[in-house]
Amino acid sequence: MADEPKKKVLVIEDEPSIRNNIMLMLKVERYAATGAENGRVGLELARSDPPDLILCDVMMPEMDGFAVLEALRAEPRLAEIPFIFLTALDDRSSTRRGMNLGADDYLPKPFTRNELMEAVNSRLKKFENLTQALAARLVPQQDRLTQKFREKISGGDGTAALEDADPGSLTGKIAEASVLFSDIRNFTTYSERLTSDEIAELLNAYLQTACAPIIRCRGVVMKFIGDGVMALFESIHNEEGESHAHRAVRAGLAMQLAALEFREWVKQHHPSQSLPEFSIGVGIHSGEVLLCHVGTPGRGELTVIGDTVNIASRLEGQTKELGWAVVASEATVNATSPAIVVGSRRKVHLRGRSMPTDAFEIIGIAAGDADQASVQIPEDMRQALAASSRIAADAAKAALGITLSIITGEIGAKRLMVQGYRVVSKVGRGGSSIVYLAERESDKQQVVLKILNATAGLDEILLQRFVQEFDIISSIDHPNVVKIYDRGFSDRHAYIAMEYFPNGSLAEVIAQGLSGRQALSLLAQAASALREIHSRGVIHRDIKPGNLMARADGSIVLADFGIAKRLGEDKGRTLQGELYGTPYYVSPEQIEGSPATMQSDIYALGLIFYEMLTRQRPFDAESVSGLIALHVSAPRPKLPDEFADYQGLLDRMIAVDPRNRFKRADEVLEAIDEVWTQQALRALKQGS
Repeated sequence: MADEPKKKVLVIEDEPSIRNNIMLMLKVERYAATGAENGRVGLELARSDPPDLILCDVMMPEMDGFAVLEALRAEPRLAEIPFIFLTALDDRSSTRRGMNLGADDYLPKPFTRNELMEAVNSRLKKFENLTQALAARLVPQQDRLTQKFREKISGGDGTAALEDADPGSLTGKIAEASVLFSDIRNFTTYSERLTSDEIAELLNAYLQTACAPIIRCRGVVMKFIGDGVMALFESIHNEEGESHAHRAVRAGLAMQLAALEFREWVKQHHPSQSLPEFSIGVGIHSGEVLLCHVGTPGRGELTVIGDTVNIASRLEGQTKELGWAVVASEATVNATSPAIVVGSRRKVHLRGRSMPTDAFEIIGIAAGDADQASVQIPEDMRQALAASSRIAADAAKAALGITLSIITGEIGAKRLMVQGYRVVSKVGRGGSSIVYLAERESDKQQVVLKILNATAGLDEILLQRFVQEFDIISSIDHPNVVKIYDRGFSDRHAYIAMEYFPNGSLAEVIAQGLSGRQALSLLAQAASALREIHSRGVIHRDIKPGNLMARADGSIVLADFGIAKRLGEDKGRTLQGELYGTPYYVSPEQIEGSPATMQSDIYALGLIFYEMLTRQRPFDAESVSGLIALHVSAPRPKLPDEFADYQGLLDRMIAVDPRNRFKRADEVLEAIDEVWTQQALRALKQGS
């Protein structure tokens, strides 16, 4: 299949010329680039189609780069996306602010193409290496350590009530209680920038600090969930004054104070990693819970289940969107004493609930209310904390790997179902489609499935181009044009089944080196393909080595008609200023604003012929604008002396003025025949 772009990059930049230039630079390197003119549009694009990396300007109208980054990091689905700021600002405070919000890098303007690609490639490579290497990490004895950890956690007086639960079943004790959830903000960024050992050390130190307020407020630490804590606050017999809700709120506020103090620990232990400011979110809800043992008799674990647990967890998730440190439900607030100081109140929509829920911001406790007595965490609990910290550190790294494998199709390919085909693996991805290797169930033949997401939000133009690709190729039966077998639609996908090329593309063939006659033979095959499609009124518009595929018999095949266009097609469908093709192979007339023609395809093929002979591109530059200028103004490249026979042919293919260029592909084939004839005659003379 054609050489697909490697990754999707979203460029958020309000200056059109800068945005377009960056997108062209990325396209040259086969990235699928999407542009947004401001932060609001960029955030919407990221939510609708999450990219692999985001390049974002800082100062923009409607929504600046800082606000975009903060919104992204607050959404779990988008929080892991690598983020690079593009800025002309040269002050440390702006840089620090961005890094604290979770930015991965800063790229100062102006920058060269090499600087841009180095930043993009290194950030994506680092992310990929990190996640893939650690995704396979096993956690030795995880079940035993987790069980030991849960058995060791105790919270004083509250634990006796938990033991009333019936072991070995879900039948247990129903109680009125408050449930507290807490987790670390920007933990994904910490996971990327610290080693597993460093993450484990950080979690071990923090969780010991976080558990002290829970125990001090007579709560029970039920479990650690990665970087988070779940705690239960039950009613205590003969309790006077404080309700379980009041103690839970007091613990949540104390945990926030502990997190603020813990920032110094982070700064002392990791002064050079540019980590975000350490902070946590806390969510609390009060109501009925079911205390029970889950599992077989003697091997079960103590747990708490019920809607109260779910609401508390989802309220904690709201802390990121609301920007509140401690969020409590109305039930919790109503059960606390007047000493609790409530700030804002807002209705929020929690996942799984049809009606909005009232959320309250807890901002403090009146002076003299909080008990600040110190608590010594037992040694066995510290050991369990350390074990859980190691598990969480490895799990955090593995989670990034799982996310990456879904993105790259290792998991997604297994889940993809297309009737009549068995998906084997992912081959590549373009800007609007994903390409899979599949096996046709009827005859076990290997095919390529090009899949387009056919959801309601799909761009109509993309769908039209996808359908057009099938219509164009299916009408052509030529040995040097890719074979199309089938197309179809499902509720979620549109697909095209086509010929599979295990030997890759002409790009790989060029890299191995070609003789002059081999290059001429391949040129003739490609020109024959152009003659066929041009005779049917089709212009390819993206002729490049990656779109000329190699068969096992050594022949090449023209593929990827995704942006092909029929002659005479409505010119209004091509936006003014829209440049199709790859900048290395785009024709001078297209650069100057004219539509692509048959001669544009011939021009691109001529540049590929030069590349086949010399193993290097005829034009290259530091920037896309510089590269494009060379097509128009640079002298036509000269071949080495050993290929002098082909210079005239090359000149007629890549002439700047279309009037001096071959008009049709059959003229190219005639010129090739002349070269072969001249070489044959010369060989005969030398032989005689």
